[in-house]
Amino acid sequence: MNKKHRKGYKKIVKENQEERKYSNALLRMIELYKPADEDWMGFKLTKNNPYTFHHIRERRKGGKEEVENGAILTLQGHQFLNHLDSHNHQAYEEYQEIFRRINKSRGPIDAELREDIYGMMLDMFYYNLYNVSRDTLSYYEQYTEEKQKVKKL
Repeated sequence: MNKKHRKGYKKIVKENQEERKYSNALLRMIELYKPADEDWMGFKLTKNNPYTFHHIRERRKGGKEEVENGAILTLQGHQFLNHLDSHNHQAYEEYQEIFRRINKSRGPIDAELREDIYGMMLDMFYYNLYNVSRDTLSYYEQYTEEKQKVKKL
């Protein structure tokens, strides 16, 4: 992350901390994984789309809010993942597996994991391999920059 991005990232995190008061676990995860300006699904961090803590093992099933059981998702990424949980459980589980792999790494996302995340986004938003409704995809697509990422791949 270059100096300009780091400054912008710190500003957004500070604003969100003041507005939303991130949990201790989420703050530790941000420190450990250094997510830059996007979440673990590729959704962009903005003032109106702050980070949230996703429980890999659901709270209602005994999952605790701790680093090992978490994923860093933006608000919109989290809502999209919840939509997948109820409409396409296969895609939901594939994201959960990526989250587990990231947690095993205990550090910033490497190139292989990033490729898998972007691959899931391509499969989801452009090839629609998971048969998510076009209206749903259109709504959430505004929170990604996938078109630019495709050119880089």
